[in-house]
Amino acid sequence: MESITLSGLVVLASLSGAMTGMPAEAEISKPPSALQTAQASCSLSGEQRAGARKYCYYNCGETVRTVVVAAGRVCPASIRR
Repeated sequence: MESITLSGLVVLASLSGAMTGMPAEAEISKPPSALQTAQASCSLSGEQRAGARKYCYYNCGETVRTVVVAAGRVCPASIRR
């Protein structure tokens, strides 16, 4: 029975990905860039209480988004788009 080393398995895995046209693992799991992260989040720009509700207003670049929470809760400092 043949024995395969860990480095041999890594080489085989990279070759099989190249043969199938699939991208390498490093290409699949790249973290988002700072610009993508900045555009994907909205910062708290104001809040307003009305009865048992609180309206949280967020600046999302060119748009404003509104999130409604219970009056006793704190508005999150930022939200995702």
